[in-house]
Amino acid sequence: MKRLQHPGRPLLLIVAAAIAAAVAGVVVASGAGASKKVHIAYFAPQANTYAQATYQGLVEAGKKLNADVTRFDTGFDAQKEYSQIQDATTLKKFQAFVIIALDPVSLVPAVKAAIKAGIKVVNTDLVLGPRFGVQKPQVAGQAGTVVDLPGYRAQSEVNQLLVLACKDLNPCNVGWIAGFATIDFERSIKYQLGAVTKTHPNIKLVAYQDGGGYLADPALKIAQNMLQAHPNINLLATSGDQMTLGAEIAVKGAGGTGKIRIISGGLSCPGQKAVQDGRWFGGTIAVPKTEGVIGATIAIYAARGQKTTPYGTIPVGVSASKLSGYPQVMTKKNIGKYKCEYSG
Repeated sequence: MKRLQHPGRPLLLIVAAAIAAAVAGVVVASGAGASKKVHIAYFAPQANTYAQATYQGLVEAGKKLNADVTRFDTGFDAQKEYSQIQDATTLKKFQAFVIIALDPVSLVPAVKAAIKAGIKVVNTDLVLGPRFGVQKPQVAGQAGTVVDLPGYRAQSEVNQLLVLACKDLNPCNVGWIAGFATIDFERSIKYQLGAVTKTHPNIKLVAYQDGGGYLADPALKIAQNMLQAHPNINLLATSGDQMTLGAEIAVKGAGGTGKIRIISGGLSCPGQKAVQDGRWFGGTIAVPKTEGVIGATIAIYAARGQKTTPYGTIPVGVSASKLSGYPQVMTKKNIGKYKCEYSG
């Protein structure tokens, strides 16, 4: 867990050290059986750089705690993810699942079947279960959950970052690009956008479009069309850093550099540089690798019978900003200490 030992993350270090120490203590107390290799199945859209960083965290924890990780590429297809969870359960090969839940409700039956088969299940990044915005495990018997509150993430990007970026713009004509509007935090962002335009008369949502897919190319095309259809846009935003990289190209192509402000959700390493260079106004933080480290630790711990009470509030029962030690919203004023965790 070398990455976790950065001085800018005191709370994260404390949490990680506490979990590692607890695991080590139980390993010693439980004898040789406690060190038996754990096989983890990881379900996520593997072409996504955020999910790739989570995988790196899973592998990093696995190397320290004697576990391996097999990836299942779900794409952004919840039905495919459901089938993959079912298939992996019947294989009887895995002792633990780590899941980025693309549909928090429809996946529950497959997760319940996995738990019934003795598999320890942890969800990261996105909520798993019917209660939107709940950080604690929602499925009976689940080993743990490692998520930041979706509502909090949306509030940070919309009610804090967007409001700050629009402060001296009247009107502030906003174009917003979503990755997949059905995902929990995207729904929360859409709701927050409606609320913030009511409380801040200068902010006008002139364009909102789904389909960025958390990729640069689709977002580039959407942004090009958006800027052509709405030439009055003076602030362009996306809910994912990968999309913002594409949107920035569209802004440049439209001659909007220096005229159209750009904000982003979940700053990657290229996003951090863009804020530092002043190309983007700002962004919100993201700790995907950390989510993987903590998620794997919980899963391995549970698979060895070293923890029976579900985790939830211990690893990430606080916002990612409190977990990492960073403010949730980063601008050029405070971006210098930020340590990015994934490529855009």
